[in-house]
Amino acid sequence: MSFRRLLFLLVSFVYSLAAAVPSPADHLGYAPGTDYKLADYNDIITYYQKLERATPRLKLHQYGKTSTGKPMYVALISSEENLRQLDKFKEMNRRMALGLASKDEAARIAKEGKVFVWIDAGMHSSEAACPQGSPELAYRMVTGETDEFQRIRDKVILVHIPVTNPDGQDLIAHWFRKNVGTPYQEASLPVLYQKYSGHDNNRDWFMFNLEETRHTGRLLFQEWFPQIMYNQHQAPAFPARIFVPPYSEPLNPRIQTPVMEGINLIGSAMRERFAMEGKTGVLSYVGFDGWWNGGLRSTPAFHNMHGILTETAMQPYSIPKDYKLADLPDRFSNGIPTKEPTIFYSPWLGGRWGARDAIEYMITADMAILNLASRMPEHWIHKAWDLASKNIAMADTAKPFAYIVPPDQWDRWTATEMLRRLQLGGIEVKRATAEIRMGDKTYPAGSYVMLAGQAFRSYLVDLMEPQAYPELRSGTTGPTKRPYDVAGWTLPMQMGVKVERVNDRFDTSALTAVAEVPSAEWRLDSKDNSSYLKLAQMLNANEKAGWTADGRLVTSGYAWELRKPRLAIYEPYTANMDLGWTQWLLDTFHVPYTVVHNEDLQKPGLRDRFDTVLLAQQSAESILHGLRDSGGGEEGDMNNPNRGRPRPRPEHVGGIGPQGLATLDAFVKDGGTLVALSTAAELPMQFMPLPVRSVSRGSETGFYSPGSLLRATVDTSHPLAFGMAKDAIVFSNGGPVMELAGAGARSVVNFARRDLLASGWLSGERSVLGKSILVDAAHGKGRVLLYGFRVQHRGQPFGTFKLLLNALYLASARKL
Repeated sequence: MSFRRLLFLLVSFVYSLAAAVPSPADHLGYAPGTDYKLADYNDIITYYQKLERATPRLKLHQYGKTSTGKPMYVALISSEENLRQLDKFKEMNRRMALGLASKDEAARIAKEGKVFVWIDAGMHSSEAACPQGSPELAYRMVTGETDEFQRIRDKVILVHIPVTNPDGQDLIAHWFRKNVGTPYQEASLPVLYQKYSGHDNNRDWFMFNLEETRHTGRLLFQEWFPQIMYNQHQAPAFPARIFVPPYSEPLNPRIQTPVMEGINLIGSAMRERFAMEGKTGVLSYVGFDGWWNGGLRSTPAFHNMHGILTETAMQPYSIPKDYKLADLPDRFSNGIPTKEPTIFYSPWLGGRWGARDAIEYMITADMAILNLASRMPEHWIHKAWDLASKNIAMADTAKPFAYIVPPDQWDRWTATEMLRRLQLGGIEVKRATAEIRMGDKTYPAGSYVMLAGQAFRSYLVDLMEPQAYPELRSGTTGPTKRPYDVAGWTLPMQMGVKVERVNDRFDTSALTAVAEVPSAEWRLDSKDNSSYLKLAQMLNANEKAGWTADGRLVTSGYAWELRKPRLAIYEPYTANMDLGWTQWLLDTFHVPYTVVHNEDLQKPGLRDRFDTVLLAQQSAESILHGLRDSGGGEEGDMNNPNRGRPRPRPEHVGGIGPQGLATLDAFVKDGGTLVALSTAAELPMQFMPLPVRSVSRGSETGFYSPGSLLRATVDTSHPLAFGMAKDAIVFSNGGPVMELAGAGARSVVNFARRDLLASGWLSGERSVLGKSILVDAAHGKGRVLLYGFRVQHRGQPFGTFKLLLNALYLASARKL
């Protein structure tokens, strides 16, 4: 056969293959990003199922189920030959990422292996264009026949999550379909787009409280170990069209320097590609910092992976808008001009913007990453081994040598929960089979040990040690730059777990690896969080249990007979993440509750049905007035501060109003308990005659805690504090700090009188030292419980859960 004939047959085969693969438009009936169209989860996943049947270049796997039971899928995209050997390349990658390969083996794998690049979409479901672009990326990857696409498929295995949050994808798509073409087409979804967390689903990546996070984290940190992971979002500073790395300061010093330099290199490649394609509005070094641990792009950086975040400009849903130059501000918040080129910004001067434009920008970013990975495969593959090996070798050169979790814990169950979560993040946990001796110090057999010399050392050390957020200022006297998310998150502090830091090397021969730390047995011990699980189990079986006068949980001889809580939790018609995390806590510990809305609080008879009403974090104004009917606002960029307010649907307008406030007041006077968390405490403090006043309202005190861990003292004789130690760590980011102003109120938790900051950053601490942050205030026959800190923040502070769970059981208990 002649060469010309062979070439003809090859070209014909390629064209026939492309023709057999349906395009996204063929499947959907419209091109992704078409104005006023949104594909739902089934639309997207059935397209990937068609692709898998049509081409050997894509394999689709279900890897878990969402919180509501929807299947979750990952697509593996590469050459047919690579996918045939997928297990081999996967094992090679694991050995490199964990530093298991020898030096010679690492050199061989670097030459023979494939780069694993992760690209996901659709975590924040209101950022609607991201998952709409997934089918477009997959189609181009399996059908593209340019030299670039062929090289990418040969050198790269793409680990592609089309929709990270399937539940939210359906909620958003169906909500928009209901409203499109009406005056309410821009209305915000009135519920969380993830069952418990909403937007906070991107804040769960070291805690692993959510089903979705656990499944996806397993892929990242236990199975695929991508060298580059790219997490797509939509919300850059207006009027930028996309944010790409480099990130802004500060840098977390526990991230290895080569990781951040690699992120900067990838960001530069992205910026160059945008410039070559004539796509403007590319912004870097503004807003999104390199400090925080806990996000899908940030946590991988502590695992030696190059975590990439982009934020592409978004319109509400898929509603386009035309922008004039006059619509754009002159400067970003940090002073950088928006209409002149700078090192970190190429100006976008207006024009039409819709979902399709956002998709094209995201595809450019995708291709920049995939192209760079394919041109430097040996570099990325070997670098993962280099970084892991360096971390392992630090056992001989750096402190600490290990962290030890001894068995004599205040709360044994929570200690094992911490270890289990660390294992989900890829941390290696060992257990002592014999006593560990270090000079005069000994640890008993059964102690858990985490050697710091392991592949993901940066991750382990960052979670175990206090954070010290740096004071970065504008000039020498300007204000301190505030963190993008939170400032401190030290896990043992949040969870109340005793962890011993061991600096010096010791004999590790008595340590054995633990594949999965078993959860501790439930105990009817008020010090142990598992007691609430045991208690719920007993009450559901109609067994008796109660508290003694000094707070012990017993089955007889109690002073308070505990009963199933009769609890109402208020849900506004604005998605409330703190409410979601409260529901997570209640469901986790099997506490029954009823969700009530504005109209329920405007009816009589509340006390007949409930003993407790709970208000999650929300301002008093928002609780009272809720959403207002704006009469329709001007459509525009979701991150534009001048954008008009979208018009809510009529059934979602308003808050509890004066009638609801009167109902709550009567409920408490008649013996009910009102629990008000964080800023929600403003409502009863303003509108009920409570003997409590805020000392942190206003700027004159200078007190500011941007999500930090602070020391507190606890009155353990109060029933709210049963099971607590006298000293505690609380998470603080904005609730009221209080003083008692008369009889009828009792302080249960106070800020420490010295050394307030435990982890993070704080200003103005002198004005709040020793002040109250949990107050029990009498009102009529009932009580109002005012929480000035985040008692259940993101499901992380296990050490303070008792202070809320006790309140719910106490309100329904029978005092003997």
